[in-house]
Amino acid sequence: MEIGTSTRALAKLGTLRQLEIFLKVAETGSIARAAEALYLSHSAASVQIRKLAEAVGLPLHEVIGKRLFLTEAGREVAASGRELFEVMSRLDGRLKHLKGLTAGSLSIAVVTTAQYFLPRILGPFCQMYPDIDVAFMVGNRAKIIERLNGNRDDLYIFGDPPDELEIHGRPFLPNPLAVIASAKNPLNRRRRLDWEDLRGQKFLLREEGSGTHNTIRKHLRENNLSLAKTMVVESNEAIKYAVMADMGITILSAYVLADAEEDGLAQLRVKGFPIMSHWHVVNLKSKKLSLIAERFLDFILNRSRDVLPMEHIEQQVQRALARH
Repeated sequence: MEIGTSTRALAKLGTLRQLEIFLKVAETGSIARAAEALYLSHSAASVQIRKLAEAVGLPLHEVIGKRLFLTEAGREVAASGRELFEVMSRLDGRLKHLKGLTAGSLSIAVVTTAQYFLPRILGPFCQMYPDIDVAFMVGNRAKIIERLNGNRDDLYIFGDPPDELEIHGRPFLPNPLAVIASAKNPLNRRRRLDWEDLRGQKFLLREEGSGTHNTIRKHLRENNLSLAKTMVVESNEAIKYAVMADMGITILSAYVLADAEEDGLAQLRVKGFPIMSHWHVVNLKSKKLSLIAERFLDFILNRSRDVLPMEHIEQQVQRALARH
């Protein structure tokens, strides 16, 4: 496309500010919430959205009941707007790189269990690049998949990456899923346990669809095992505190045990456990990573084991495997 044609097409898409406001509307599903997030009045945001629709020549959204939905044209404008801002972000990063600067922005979204270790990786990285701005989002697997599908972040951390999306998924850390109980639980005094020894225990589990839940169910199915009593809890922190209070036992990432002595938690030595899996760092195949995102990807793939308490984690795993 010739430059003149490109600029005329860009003019028809409105101003960058209008695009920014519309993308926030598409993200939040509400003009009011978008206005609040961008520190605008509702009327000012509405005017800019209307002007953008006039420039495009098609309605960009419709309201059905009390819900806002993007039209087909709105979805196309939102997708192209995100691509445009990504290109501008990459240009900004390259210019800063040419100037010898290390500033930039990095957005990472992780499933909830990853919050136990990712800050230990981010800390040293941010010390290396003190001028970068980092956005760190935590959510359940469904929420992080939604963000990934919307291409809203640079990188994502999953224990069980989604198969249905076109992604690059790179394993970078072991993720052993261990049977965890309160240190006060009588089973903690036993050196060897079979699955049958747990039959009287209540299992506190993450919700169906979480990566941990999927891995546990697959393991139980493959080994013809079942759970007698269960309670679903949608937060790892809530599970952790419930187990500390000896309300039941759980199967969670051994990274939860990083501060086991302080928390009063213990890993039970159960035959067949821990379940060995891996943490993966993920991005869409269509995503062109910024320079700072590429640097963090290299750091997490090659340096993460150096900055994490891997000796403690591996000791936990080896103690459990010693059962066999």
